[in-house]
Order: sequence, then C-alpha cells, then structure tokens
Amino acid sequence: MRDAVLTLEIARAKSARGVRHRRFVDRSATTLLWCAALAVLALLTLFVGYILYLGAPAISWQFLTSPPSEVSAGGGIGPEIYNSFYILGLTLLFTVPVAVAAGIYLQEYARPGAFRTLVQFSAESLATVPSIVMGLFGLLVFVYLLRWRFSAIGGALTLTILNLPALMRVTQEALFSVPQTYREASMALGATRWGTIWRIVLPSAVGALTTGVILIAGRIFGETAALIYTAGVSVAAGKGAYDLNPFRPAETLAVHVWYTHAESVVPDVARIGNGSALVLLVMVLLFNVVARIVGRSLTRRFTGR
Repeated sequence: MRDAVLTLEIARAKSARGVRHRRFVDRSATTLLWCAALAVLALLTLFVGYILYLGAPAISWQFLTSPPSEVSAGGGIGPEIYNSFYILGLTLLFTVPVAVAAGIYLQEYARPGAFRTLVQFSAESLATVPSIVMGLFGLLVFVYLLRWRFSAIGGALTLTILNLPALMRVTQEALFSVPQTYREASMALGATRWGTIWRIVLPSAVGALTTGVILIAGRIFGETAALIYTAGVSVAAGKGAYDLNPFRPAETLAVHVWYTHAESVVPDVARIGNGSALVLLVMVLLFNVVARIVGRSLTRRFTGR
C-alpha cells in the first residue's frame, strides 16, 4: 500500500513538473513572438520618425509645387510629384488589364499541362529579374531601338513588364480564395463560365484584387532603378513638365531622391533630398493604408463579409 502511494506521489510530482515546463515554454514562446512583433513596429517607427525629423523642415507649399533647380538653392519637387502619378497611371493602364486577364486564364480556364506550366514558369522567371536589369532592357528597346529617348511611356512600359508577374499572382490567389461552391451553384442555375466569372467570382475577389493593385501601385511609385534608364533624370521646362505628352522626359520623385544625393550640385542638396524622401515615404505609406481600407470596404460591399 505504501509503495502504491509513493508511486502515485512520484507520478503527481512528474506531472506537476511537466505542467510547469509546458507553461514555461508557452510563456517563453509568447514573449519571443511579442518581442518580434514589437521589434518590427519599433523599426518602422524609428525609420519613419528619423525621416520625418530630417525632412519636415523642408516641407512647404513652395517646395511641393515649384520646379527643381539645377544650380541654385530653393528648388522644389512639383514636376516630380506630377510625373510620379503620371507614370503610375500609365503603368496601371497597361498592367492591370493584361495581368488580370492572364490571371483569370491561368486560374479559371487553363488546364494542367505543358502550356500552363510554361506560362507559369515564364511569369515566375520574369519576377526574378532585378529592376536594374529591366531598366537596361528598357534602355535598349524603348530608348535606343524605338528611338523614344528618355520618356514617360518608356518608363511605364518597363514598369509594366516588371510588375506583370506580381499582379498575375495576386489575381490567381484572389480567385483561388473564392469557394468552388460559388462556381458550381452559378453554373447549376444555367450561367456560362464567363458569366460565372464576371458576375460571381470577380465580385467575390474584388477586395483582394483591389488591395493587390494598390500595393503594386505603391511599388511602382517607389521604383527607381528601372526609371533611371528609361524615363530619365530630368523634367521638361516650364508648363511642358505638367503636360500629358508621354514622349517627354519624366523624372519621378524616387529618381529625384537618388539624383539629388548622387549627382546634384545645388547648395541645399541635403534639404531637398530629405524633403523628397519624406514626401515619397508618406505617399508609399498612404498607398498601403488605402489598400487596406479599400480592400475591406469592397469585400464587405460585394460579399457581405
């Protein structure tokens, strides 16, 4: 009897030690994960705060609207902001229809086979090309071969090639997230495949698609290497810097940040560079915030979730 009691007490002690050990491991893992999350938040806060500290003194209405200066102090970034949105609009105009259509084909129409594998492999290979290599490709094709010189449309087409794979993948993932039962129910009621895609699948995936497009837009807005060789590092003079001619040089804000710190000889180069970096950072952060808000809003509107 005494041995049985002793054995039971030993088992209880081992069980208590096991429970304490599991609780310790659980708390340690939870603490580690919390620290990792806080580290990411701290790094972002530190980065944004430092750029804000450096660039805030340069921000003014005159700085945001006036043209840049080549040799004298007091230049602004007005044409660069305009060119950034102009090239963004051109790029999305070329990228969204092709990428979304290709994503729909791969997800909804293409059957497993050699052609589908080839298209998927080509897109994935294209996604691994560095942006500076894509910029050199744009330089050879759009600047030299087609003789467009440095132009907004050359930069937009280069960015289109650069971002097609990412948006194709976003489209595929968005369509894949739509339950298969939606398609089956629609087609059981007599809808065609395209009618099902247009009226059921795409509205159900519009939130994820919109989020992907806006995030791609933020990436386009901050691209530098590909545009140095295609859109150029200068702006047209006078009112020509704000026209809709796609065959003019179109230095963007991201390129201007690089050019200011690498090539510029103006006396207030630090002020212009820091202010430009702050405006660029704010724009990219706004794209990310808008992506979340618009994506959730469209998801609730079209799916009720």
